[in-house]
Amino acid sequence: MLTDPESYEEWEDVVWAKNEATAWAACQEIAEEALLTEVINVTQVIKKPSKNGTYKFVCWFRSEVNPDDSGNS
Repeated sequence: MLTDPESYEEWEDVVWAKNEATAWAACQEIAEEALLTEVINVTQVIKKPSKNGTYKFVCWFRSEVNPDDSGNS
């Protein structure tokens, strides 16, 4: 959950999963690893499964931007 909904960035990542529910779970795991990040949507990209029976999904995230995180050391 974001603590400052006014200061955020949106980003995306790809996961491969057998169905949308599994994709949501995988996206949630990614969000839990990143600080102050929430999953805002999951979109299926391909309709035909891969050779191992999974589908390509895009996870859409929103993360709070930390103004102290400028990258300058």
